[in-house]
Amino acid sequence: MRVLLVDHQPIFREGLKSIIGTQGDLHIVGEAGSCEEAFESAQEVDLLILDGEMDSLALLNSLDKRRSKRRLPYVLVLTRHSEEQHAIQMLKAGADGYLCKSDSPKAVLDAIRKIANGGKCVPNALAETLIFAMNGISEPTRLSRREYEVLYLFASGMGMSAIASHLSLSVKTVSTYRSRLLEKLNLKSNSELMRYAFMKGVVA
Repeated sequence: MRVLLVDHQPIFREGLKSIIGTQGDLHIVGEAGSCEEAFESAQEVDLLILDGEMDSLALLNSLDKRRSKRRLPYVLVLTRHSEEQHAIQMLKAGADGYLCKSDSPKAVLDAIRKIANGGKCVPNALAETLIFAMNGISEPTRLSRREYEVLYLFASGMGMSAIASHLSLSVKTVSTYRSRLLEKLNLKSNSELMRYAFMKGVVA
């Protein structure tokens, strides 16, 4: 199985290469520090391991359109995020598995095997929530993919204009998403929105 690693931290990629290199049938054929770098190569491999940052959503959506008739590449998101909404967004966008970077090397290898056999890998603690979410049964505060993107980018320190440029939206549209976030989450200010993002693990 040909594997492509996408993570912005070189030292983490080296660790993954060491773990995966112990398996005779898994071969690292490439690595990248960003989704933009990885886009073309991602279409030529069997398994893509993503770090789960927000650009991963765009890559997953692009891949999902192209692989409608051919399942490959399988996608495992290996991320620092622990927030359930992040997992839901990634899995809805087409990821086959979702693990935290704090999980063990064995858990990573087990997830790869499960995904390669056509299965899904979901954290036990999130399984029930994900089943409901993936079937469209959502809580009143469940965020849409775009709302979650805006929340993530806003909490990462981007201003309205920068977010608009990054998502190819107008500033007015981004402002509308911000207003929806405040209403859905029952918050009143930018500072409360930032605090919510940090408390929920949207950003570290």
